[in-house]
This record gives sequence, structure tokens and C-alpha cells, in this order.
Amino acid sequence: MIRRPPRSTLFPYTTLFRSSLYVYPIDRQIMKRLILAVRQIPGLSMVYAAADGDYTESKDEALCNWLVESYKFNLHRVDDLLTVPVPCTKLSIYRAGGVEEAVKPLVEEFKDILQISCAGDVWLDCMAKNVNKGHAVKVIQDSLGIKPEETMAFGDQLNDIEMLQQAYYSFAVANARDEVKKAARFQADSNVNQGVLKILQNLL
Repeated sequence: MIRRPPRSTLFPYTTLFRSSLYVYPIDRQIMKRLILAVRQIPGLSMVYAAADGDYTESKDEALCNWLVESYKFNLHRVDDLLTVPVPCTKLSIYRAGGVEEAVKPLVEEFKDILQISCAGDVWLDCMAKNVNKGHAVKVIQDSLGIKPEETMAFGDQLNDIEMLQQAYYSFAVANARDEVKKAARFQADSNVNQGVLKILQNLL
């Protein structure tokens, strides 16, 4: 049995969201409060993830080009994120280095009502409480009858820890954060040395 959040918090699957089986949006009032708080800290940009693409009010041309060209984001540029009508599934906060230190006040303010974790030195991910990669893996496992002992996962950043805990074959790449290495059972070569590919090639 797949455990789902209450109907009031589970955004329904519609033709608009053809690629999304489950969408867990952040409460609208919490999202508004978060956006206003981020705006008070200089040097931060935001990417508002939704089922139909990603939105940003950032004027940072280099960041926007990077998201589109390197990550292939379906990026919508808007003047004000508070006017976006589509529910937000994740608000990613960007800073060109040192994001973890810069956002400490935000983490302290929202840690009890949002799922917050760093994704490298430039990103902080904010999602609805208890929504994380591990939860997503469990939904897949439950729906397909896959056991944790039949699951393999790779990670390097703090937002990967819950996912690694949901897989018996959990690998941290060699250049992962120490917290991630402690959460993983095994270690792969670094991601710059194709560590994930090496494990998969050996397996297959």
C-alpha cells in the first residue's frame, strides 16, 4: 500500500501534468513567506519548480543560460514568483558559492515546516515537509514491488542521504560530502572519474 498525503495536499493528476504521477506542492502561504524571506538576503536567486516547468524572477543572465543550456530546464522568466499560479513542488535557492553559510537564517526559520537540504555549494532545496528523494524511491519501490535489497542508489550531496538510506546498494562517490559517505554502505570512484558508470558496467 502506497502511503499518500491527505487529499488536500496532493495536487491531482491532470492533463496539464502528463509527466507527473504524484505532485506534493508546498503550502501556498509557506511558499509566499519563504520567497519574501529569500528576497531579504543579498546575492540569492530562486528557481520555482512546478509540474509544467521552472520559473525564476532572477535577472542573472549567466544563471538563466546555465539552467537552460546545461540542465535543459523549461525555464519561464517572470517578474514576480508570487504571481505564478501553478503550485510549487520545490524552491531552489542559488548563490554563486557559499550558499550553506548564507542561508543559515532561512534554514533556522523554516526547518520545522519544510524539507530543506543543500545540494552542493551553490544550491539549497526547499520542499514540503517529509518530501525527499528517499520518499520518491519508496513510492517507486512500493508501486512496483521492489525491495530495498533490490535497489541501488548513488549520491554525493546532503539531499541524497534519504535516498541512500532507502537502498541496500547505496554508493557515495569518492568526492561526496563526509555526511554522505557515512550514510552509504559502499563507495564508488569520483563523479569526475565516471564512478557511477564504472559500478554499472561492472554490474551489467
